[in-house]
Amino acid sequence: MILFYDQSQFVSIDSSGLKVNYTGPNDYEAVVIRANNPIPSQCGLFYFEIEIINEGKNGIIGVGYCTKQNNISDFMPGRKYVEDEENKEIKSWGCAYHGDDGYFFCSGSGKSYGPTYTVGDTIGCYLNFRNDDKVIFYTKNGINLGIACYLPNNLDDLKNNLYPCIGLRSQDASVEANFGRKKFKYLTMTNDNIGKELWEVCWINSKTFDQYIDELKNKSNDTLALMSQGKAYLIIGKYEEAYAVFTRLLEIESENIIALKYRGEINYIMKRHEESISDLKTLLKIKPDDSWAKEAYKLVDGM
Repeated sequence: MILFYDQSQFVSIDSSGLKVNYTGPNDYEAVVIRANNPIPSQCGLFYFEIEIINEGKNGIIGVGYCTKQNNISDFMPGRKYVEDEENKEIKSWGCAYHGDDGYFFCSGSGKSYGPTYTVGDTIGCYLNFRNDDKVIFYTKNGINLGIACYLPNNLDDLKNNLYPCIGLRSQDASVEANFGRKKFKYLTMTNDNIGKELWEVCWINSKTFDQYIDELKNKSNDTLALMSQGKAYLIIGKYEEAYAVFTRLLEIESENIIALKYRGEINYIMKRHEESISDLKTLLKIKPDDSWAKEAYKLVDGM
């Protein structure tokens, strides 16, 4: 079981182990709150979400992953990289997507990544250990923001030493984690619109994944197979392949709401904003009260 645990006198964690409050006396010191256990070594894919309950005084909150050696004070996750001088194999590695400026930081370097986030927003953090391109991406309120980084080459060093974490440098900030006890906002990580078979292939039996996708390729006119194949590509970050599959699905069913949703999301990820808006408008004509489509349209239109 993964829960957060208290590592600082300025952090309080409720009895569930999921809700964290930061009570630091100032806004120039940071604290990293790490999970009590690393990501299980058998996991090919891992995902969790953080709901922002209170952004605090300045909104400096980071969501990501860190190694056990990561300093729990002074630096936000992703802002510092440390190599043990005596043992070069022991490294402090971390990454985080920050709410105050939308930047993504990884072991000391930062880049513009996504929109800022604040009270009421839910930020998801996805990690893929499985396929050749081992990636991290984030979601905001159920919308995929695209790949933030590719994992470093020393993956074996990280695989049993990587923890979900949050960084706080904002007085009175409060967040709550979801490690799967309740439904995720990012529904791609659920089996709502794919069969149980694909779900188990993606999450449990990764050895059969490529074989399963190859079988689906032979069903180019089967809408359920196309939906499963497209979602599988999306889960592992193969966006162009997913785009082609959902386009084929829309050629068969021009108002397929799942295909419109995911193709609109992929277009946003690939920075094809006009095409994304077009798909989202079509989706909203079919489902005018769809909350995901409204949120996605607002996000893309703001670009």
